[in-house]
Amino acid sequence: SIDGQVNVAISERQPGSSFKPLVYAAGFKDKYNPGYTLWDVKTEFGNYSPDNYDSSSHGPVSIRTALANSYNIPAVKMLYLVGIDKALETAHEMGITTLNDKSKYGLSLVLGAGEVKLVDMTTAYGVFANQGTLNETTAILKVEDKNGKVIWEANTEKNKKEVLDPQVAYEISSILSDKAARA
Repeated sequence: SIDGQVNVAISERQPGSSFKPLVYAAGFKDKYNPGYTLWDVKTEFGNYSPDNYDSSSHGPVSIRTALANSYNIPAVKMLYLVGIDKALETAHEMGITTLNDKSKYGLSLVLGAGEVKLVDMTTAYGVFANQGTLNETTAILKVEDKNGKVIWEANTEKNKKEVLDPQVAYEISSILSDKAARA
């Protein structure tokens, strides 16, 4: 009777490349920045060797260029440099509630190999939009009667928490909106 009835907003699904900005944010919390150079060349990580979506290598690229173009090889290198523990810590701070067994994940995590909830990803991206501040996800902001009188209103101020330096949030947002970097 419920076959095919799936609430995709709360189902655990692989996020693909939309997870990359969370890993780069973890890197920006450390010593990396948009101008840092990563080598986009075929690289072996033990038994794992990622490819870019265009099957090309682009040589030395800035993190800004790598993220703006969603290159896989530099993203895997960023996760390698940051470490899975720090990347998961940042993701959890930003609102990801899944990815709790770190023994399940390898470097393909940055390419979206772990399963997350869509609602958690929108919460995490909200951190970028809110200058590093995590706002608790609220499904209903207020309830009004037929005359417009407020019966109930959520307190959206109570669970705010700065989880990223505002500069880090700005840098990620800047990269994601930089059309020239994708040219």
